[in-house]
Amino acid sequence: MKKFTKVLLTTIATLSMFAQSAHAEDYGIRAFYGDRLLDRVIVIDVENMSLTDAVETVGIDPYPVDQAGKLDKVYAITRGSNSIDVIDASTLEPMGLIELEHFPRSSEAYNAVLGLQLVTGVDKPMASLIDVVTDKVVATVGDSSLVYPIDYGGSNATGHPYWFDDNKFALIDRGSRTISMYAVKKNRRGVWKVVLLDTISTPTAVHHFVKRDTSTLSGRESISYYALSEGSPDTGIAPSVLKYVLTPRNKLKLVGEANLAETGDPITVEMGSHHADVHPNGVHMYVGSTEGYVYIINMIKMAVVKKVKAGLGAGHTIFVPQRNLAVVTNHKDKFVTIIDTTTHTHKANVTVSGESVNGEILQSHSSFVHPDMNFFYAFATDNGVFYELDLETLKVSRTLYTDGTPLQGVFMCQGAECENLM
Repeated sequence: MKKFTKVLLTTIATLSMFAQSAHAEDYGIRAFYGDRLLDRVIVIDVENMSLTDAVETVGIDPYPVDQAGKLDKVYAITRGSNSIDVIDASTLEPMGLIELEHFPRSSEAYNAVLGLQLVTGVDKPMASLIDVVTDKVVATVGDSSLVYPIDYGGSNATGHPYWFDDNKFALIDRGSRTISMYAVKKNRRGVWKVVLLDTISTPTAVHHFVKRDTSTLSGRESISYYALSEGSPDTGIAPSVLKYVLTPRNKLKLVGEANLAETGDPITVEMGSHHADVHPNGVHMYVGSTEGYVYIINMIKMAVVKKVKAGLGAGHTIFVPQRNLAVVTNHKDKFVTIIDTTTHTHKANVTVSGESVNGEILQSHSSFVHPDMNFFYAFATDNGVFYELDLETLKVSRTLYTDGTPLQGVFMCQGAECENLM
């Protein structure tokens, strides 16, 4: 099977030489991915589909790579070390380490008003605030002890970092099934102060708060936040989406819950949710579940209105509004699933990966749609293959073999058209 995989990938790569995608404008798109198999950061020139470099990290187990604010540098989140590697995104030279009181999990939450990046812990339910200019930790919150998580989603002590607004952020403690909300500000002496505002319990461990643009919303929706409860199949609890509102007293109030088992299906040991994403219409949310379905939730009614067959490990959904398409990453399957977002129906499955050879997830967490809306990019992680999917033909058009198992990262892109794609 391993031989077949190599033959398949070589064939695709050869064919791609005769099907080079032509982009009207060079956006200087760069992809940075963490490769924990080989302890390095992979850097790719996306439009030229070429490997720029592979930068070894000082810390071990680099998993996500995140841009440091809006600056031309990245943070390599080394989940096996008490530090973050800082790398110049242009020269690819090391810029030093950020020492932490915990191993880092994720750091994608940047607050442009305060100039602070929030990084959560993988080994302890803690979070640190980093000044992206100085690369210094200005505050740390949370508990140095760990309640081991028992729910779907693995052993990470925390969920993804998240900012509610310009000065309030979340710390998701997966083991204790709680969410804490903190406020941060700088006093007149220039010292950062952090205050705990509220702590709430959740049905199961929460993976993340769902990202959406609240700047154009009004009324209650402008202070509404949606969290994905991962589910606990071993204890008979299905995944769900939790809706909270921020009260005038700076408390989080639960006002709704959409349970994925509402469809009447039994809760199976395979059921568990990894990620939720908001449809461009602002009304629906797509929630992948590991048993192989995407659940469509009406965010106003807080109810499941449909489910669409996908692949095993259905996780992230990326929307292509100009084409009325959504691409679903299936972490445990060899294909991505394409959904028609006008009818919420299955459109196609496109093979992007060969068989497993390294025991890693088959498809990466991070993906990207080109500003021209013609191409989708991601990694066939276990195979070490970066690929381009043509969104017109729904076929893989180009591939790049990098070796290793690149898992998660960030795409950096120039131009106004890139602003809403990150």
